[in-house]
Amino acid sequence: MVLVYFTVFYETSSVSVQPKVDESMHGLDPTKYHGRYPHSLLTLFYPYTLFRDVVLDQPVGESDIVFFWHLHNSDEKIYKRILTECYGKELVELNDYDSIKEAKDLNIVKKLDPKKHVVTSPFIRETAEIFTTDNFGRMICFFRHPLDYDLHPALPSFEAKDNWLARLLSNHHKEELTFKELGVAKHVVRQSCLVGEIDKMKQTIVRIAKHLNWEYANDMSEGVGQKCLDDALLDHPEENFADHTTEAWRSFHEENLYDCQLYELSQSSWRHQIQTIIPWEVQLSRNEDDDEEEE
Repeated sequence: MVLVYFTVFYETSSVSVQPKVDESMHGLDPTKYHGRYPHSLLTLFYPYTLFRDVVLDQPVGESDIVFFWHLHNSDEKIYKRILTECYGKELVELNDYDSIKEAKDLNIVKKLDPKKHVVTSPFIRETAEIFTTDNFGRMICFFRHPLDYDLHPALPSFEAKDNWLARLLSNHHKEELTFKELGVAKHVVRQSCLVGEIDKMKQTIVRIAKHLNWEYANDMSEGVGQKCLDDALLDHPEENFADHTTEAWRSFHEENLYDCQLYELSQSSWRHQIQTIIPWEVQLSRNEDDDEEEE
């Protein structure tokens, strides 16, 4: 039995055979390792598996491409101004399906400079597919309360009117949502997002910049850089809050429970990232300490 097995193995291994395409792998090579997930979770969470785990995957890799997912219209305009004017970034704006498809066909992430470029789009699932296992995406997300959504005008509306964000993230647009879809959506918020909160926007922006090792544009001093941020944030709309004692709120909360949970999760993730989304220099020093312990 051993001899027969060895002979078959030798003969097949000596011939160049293309691996059979597995449709559930979404075009990825099944003979290669694709990030931090086994096959079962890879297919469940795809295409978010092409985003880095913001906590575990540190220090930030030199080949990672930053992706700003601008879910909300007003936040997009302000943060794009900050990216270009305060941090000197060049934006690769993918604002429609055609531009996303072209970017994917051209493997554009391979041509980008991770230190210079930031990919931006309101379409999270479609844009996720332009990233690769050679150039993972590292995503920045700002969240608002479901009652305060200021959704980008290009984003779709769904036949089912409840839990818009959970439906978008889970790609479950018509049928009743289950804990499976909620789990996928929570996974995106908790593991794939450098989280921003609207009422803590400047603090968030500074934290993310230090985490990604971004410097102010044009050799700005710290004071000038801070003023650049303050000027951009002057017209930023404040977050609106609901009266939780009203019947209207109770009805909304019951109908949009999953989206409310995602908002609460974004807030808790923001607090957790105070300790986990650390400056780049600290990431490097911790990585060096880990290498020394392994030796």
